[in-house]
Amino acid sequence: MAENDEVTVEKDVMVPMRDGIRLRADVFRPAVPGRHPVLVQRYPYSNRDGYMAIMGQMIAAQGYAVVVQSCRGRYGSEGDFYPFQPDVEDSYDTVEWAAAQPWSNGKVGMYGASYSGLTQWTAAIARPPHLVCITPFTCPWDWADSGWYYAPGVMTLGLALIWSAQMTAYEAERRGVTPPLPEVAEAASLLEGGGSDFMELIAKAFDLQTSAVRPLFERRPLRDIEELRDLAPWFRDWCDHDDQQDQYWRRTSAARHMEQIELPILHLAGWYDYFARGGIEAFVTMHRYGVTEQTRRGQRLVIGPWNHNSAQVRPDADPNAGIFFDFSPGAPVMRFFAHHLKGEFGGYDDEAPIRLYVMGENTWRDEYEWPLSRTHWASYYLGSTHGHRSLGTDPPGQEGPDSFVYDPTDPVPGPVAIGFTFNDPVDLEAIAARPDVLVYTTSPLVEELEITGPVTLELWASSSVENTDFTAKLIDVFPDGRAIHLCQGIVRTGVGVARPRTPGAAYCYDIDLWATSVVLKKGHRIRLDVSSSEYPTYDLNPNTGRRITADAGVVAATQTVFHDELHPSRLILPVIPR
Repeated sequence: MAENDEVTVEKDVMVPMRDGIRLRADVFRPAVPGRHPVLVQRYPYSNRDGYMAIMGQMIAAQGYAVVVQSCRGRYGSEGDFYPFQPDVEDSYDTVEWAAAQPWSNGKVGMYGASYSGLTQWTAAIARPPHLVCITPFTCPWDWADSGWYYAPGVMTLGLALIWSAQMTAYEAERRGVTPPLPEVAEAASLLEGGGSDFMELIAKAFDLQTSAVRPLFERRPLRDIEELRDLAPWFRDWCDHDDQQDQYWRRTSAARHMEQIELPILHLAGWYDYFARGGIEAFVTMHRYGVTEQTRRGQRLVIGPWNHNSAQVRPDADPNAGIFFDFSPGAPVMRFFAHHLKGEFGGYDDEAPIRLYVMGENTWRDEYEWPLSRTHWASYYLGSTHGHRSLGTDPPGQEGPDSFVYDPTDPVPGPVAIGFTFNDPVDLEAIAARPDVLVYTTSPLVEELEITGPVTLELWASSSVENTDFTAKLIDVFPDGRAIHLCQGIVRTGVGVARPRTPGAAYCYDIDLWATSVVLKKGHRIRLDVSSSEYPTYDLNPNTGRRITADAGVVAATQTVFHDELHPSRLILPVIPR
């Protein structure tokens, strides 16, 4: 036990679970005697000295007991690690253990980003009696359908494979075997040294992992990647469970258990995070349809200009916009905890439930609903005249279609995982020059335009095959030619409501491009890229009706995009009056 003037630290506290397994935790609590509200973070990565310790001490100094726990089978915790499935029971048992400690007043909240956010959702499903509130950061509430693995119906291959490979490093060490991916083990070791510059370490580790695991993306079928078979067995299970409605996914999906959740929740998201869609969806659903009035009033949403690791992607963003890992007194997350666990900020429940960052204008703004009630849903129609593709507000006339060939052996490159990297490594101009990418662009804007809300593309298209993909990406083109992506989406024609289609027949596909908030200045242009792949962000559609997770065969497909009176393909933008 260590102690300073403000905080007492207990290392390696073993917390018993119902099946006899003990999970390792570090406890940070005020040095003054007494009972305090408790904040729990459950985490599958290293929680040794470094960023987690600094954060735990910062929170404890504000009058909370803090429990930072390693998940089952990770970093001193007993048992075997398997993502999410044991976390329903383990989260329940950890919350109730924390509530029963002599330094606890019985009120428990939870915090943390990414996987730590998902363990909060599993706790919400389990409903431990002493859990008062949660603050899931940059994570979906339905991890099978909101970006962790499927998005929707399409595997987010880069994320699933990179993350699974990363998790093999410690597992190999724990078992005393040679790491199958030594470069990944080296990258993971960077995080073991701790240090306060956590984001820089993550960036370095990710770069190394990218180079180390990239050859794995080419394996076919993906379910049989030998390096992951023993140390990350869940990857094969994810490949085999491609029906997101089956019980394997439903058990740990908070979206499928929302009628059981009666908690105030602070949802934190980033416009460039691949989990933004899931975070917004969770807030909207609970805010509108929560089982009690108190639950509905208890929902809060904060969306900033960040990607998954709190880095700002846009070059014109305000460097002082803050980060979502802010646990200083007065930050949104600490005000939320102070209100629900300490009874402070009496008028908190009457404040605006949404706080969003408007990029381009670089301002924070409070809002009361999503989408915004004052939204004008503006249609920008795809067009093509004499080879010049355009976006405009005039409906199309009698225009001929555009076409391209989608060859799965030569896919359009994309980032390993949307919103994960610190800088998007994809050259958008090089992509625009490819023959399998259709680029539609507006004229330079004559006045500034605010786009805030969900973005949708109604795409009239046909294919020479029954099952294929169509992708869309919304891009902000600066007057100097710089192209910055805003949001993107994908639809797979052989899953969900989009059943296999008749080759050559035109269908209208609704492609959800998720959401954004940006002011496009005068002289900027709106660009829309349409194609059929973004690899390895998403898994390739082999155009055969099967998945590359289970099969190696591919065929090329001829894709046709229509934009005429009978088939008015259009981009629907949420325009906010200025």
